[in-house]
Amino acid sequence: MRKINRQREQGIALLLSILCLLLLTAVAAGMMYLSATETAINGNFKNEEVAYFAARAGVEEVRDRILLANANTINASLPTALPTGAGGVLYVLNGVSVANIKDNTSPYFDDELCHDFTAIGSWYESASTNKRCTTLPSGSTWYTCVPSTCSASNSAYATSAFPLEYKWVRVTLKSNNSTAYPVDGNSGNSTSPVCWNGTVEKAAAGGPLSVTTQCANLSPVATPVYLVTAMAVMPNGARRVVQQELAEPPSGTLPGGMFAAGPGCGPPVPLNLAGNANTGSFNSSTGTYNAVTGTYNNQVNSGGDVGSNGGINLGGTSTAINGSLSTNLPGSVGSCPANGISKTGTPKYGTITGGAPVYTPPVPPLPNPLPPQTAYPPKGVTMPNPLPAGSYGNVTLKGAVTLAGGTDINHPAIYSINTLNFNGGATLTITGPVVINLAGQPSVTPVLDMTGGTFANTTHLPGDFVINYGGSGGMTITGGTNDFAVVNAPNSAITMKGGSNFYGQIVGKTIDDQGGTNFYWDKALVTPPPNTNPLYEISLRELSY
Repeated sequence: MRKINRQREQGIALLLSILCLLLLTAVAAGMMYLSATETAINGNFKNEEVAYFAARAGVEEVRDRILLANANTINASLPTALPTGAGGVLYVLNGVSVANIKDNTSPYFDDELCHDFTAIGSWYESASTNKRCTTLPSGSTWYTCVPSTCSASNSAYATSAFPLEYKWVRVTLKSNNSTAYPVDGNSGNSTSPVCWNGTVEKAAAGGPLSVTTQCANLSPVATPVYLVTAMAVMPNGARRVVQQELAEPPSGTLPGGMFAAGPGCGPPVPLNLAGNANTGSFNSSTGTYNAVTGTYNNQVNSGGDVGSNGGINLGGTSTAINGSLSTNLPGSVGSCPANGISKTGTPKYGTITGGAPVYTPPVPPLPNPLPPQTAYPPKGVTMPNPLPAGSYGNVTLKGAVTLAGGTDINHPAIYSINTLNFNGGATLTITGPVVINLAGQPSVTPVLDMTGGTFANTTHLPGDFVINYGGSGGMTITGGTNDFAVVNAPNSAITMKGGSNFYGQIVGKTIDDQGGTNFYWDKALVTPPPNTNPLYEISLRELSY
């Protein structure tokens, strides 16, 4: 029998084992590499998302700080003209200095400015779409900063231990060609500021007048649009830039201190004045209140203008409108709608302006966040006095309640309330600047009922007691001897009762004053009181290249 010698094959199993081990090692290494790559991708994605929302936080912070009522307001620093070599650009800094923003080797360099304004003073750069800017204007006169030193600063809303990750926010007024789509379709028109009329953006005429005046001269009246750009940079280098367009709700020129925004003839007629009601005016900013007489030293039986987008009814023999009447209907006396004014008896009235432009007052937004819809105070709980600023549900006042108010008119105490009712002879006393934002959810009426009590504003400044309401629930307003207030409720049916003097300003959908309440328009309020609600967000976009 033949014997085969396999001595040459000794060690082949070892060699195959080593090859298999190498193969398995390569597979394991590949899997580990893929796993690490996936982790890195997820980490990068997370950082990109955090950067995006950090940039969003930046624009929202500035949106809030534009308001005068904000304790950290930047309102006084806002640009009032389009950018030039002499100014018009505001940087709000958070952890970086303006030197970082101007350094094109820095990750914080403002590489977006040339897309919004191709020329500022003698500087010019026109970068194509999706290409970063490489230069900024020279010098330091074209910008200002918050803080004014233009050095690094932490956000007003972040502690030094946990700062927000956005690095800077740039605020400018928007020009016609600030974006890829010019408002008037003419990309070469860079000198026209952009205004917002509550519905669409419009390019103003440009020229020497202030931007605010240019916007106010448009029809319908409009307000300037702010272009707010924020950059966020993460420690790993991830960066995101977002841009927001903001504007205040346009208010136009109020035709009268008591104004009914409702159209047509009714019923009910939009503005009804009877019961021996009289009107007049004063100016709280230039006059002095006399506590003995209970009047202002510049209070007169004239200038008590009233108006309506529809009909106005006057009744009684002692009713006197000591001022002008404005109506969108024909400016004559007779029957509605052929005549804007109807009357019974022999009331007195001044000049009638017929065919007036429709005035659309700004509608106060709902309080954000919404107040609760539960009763306050709860059963068995005594309401604190004074009642601190805050968010409350369906409030019923009994007895004496005081609202102490804020530090000044630009920093009022703000109350978000669902409904407010006076009961059992309640007296509400306001001793400092107060804003009440009513919600009236869900579709509650009345949202404000003072029938069971009175209010008194002891500062004698109507701008110190502002009631905002954007819903359609009814309101009944009564008062005592110190009825100084501003009521902004353009969708509400307002009833005046009490037969006292009301000093300030009232805007409603309909206003019924048959209870003999005299009205004195505070001419200091022709300019609306400070806005305590966020600016309207027209658009929001991410800028990525």
